[in-house]
Amino acid sequence: MAPLVKPRQTVRQQIIELLIRGEMNARDLSQEAGIKEKEAIEHLSHIARTLAVQGKKLAIRPAECLLCGYVFEKRQRFTRPGRCPRCKKSHLQSPVFYISHCV
Repeated sequence: MAPLVKPRQTVRQQIIELLIRGEMNARDLSQEAGIKEKEAIEHLSHIARTLAVQGKKLAIRPAECLLCGYVFEKRQRFTRPGRCPRCKKSHLQSPVFYISHCV
């Protein structure tokens, strides 16, 4: 399968283009951009600032516990939480990122 990004873009430009196309979690972003997941997460804070200047926002659909349904609504970090504060299990759905246009 051919990569979905243009080869002459920076990694951050590639990630922005991927997020414009749709929602993705950090693992999906890392696979599409050809970088490590940790590196993709590190780029997200910089991308959020870049988008803010452009009148856009890096939005997050929060992580969720797949066992008890707890949603990490107030969490602002881009990383996946380690465990659920309610049931103490670590079976969690990763946060999903997308670009929204500020009004």
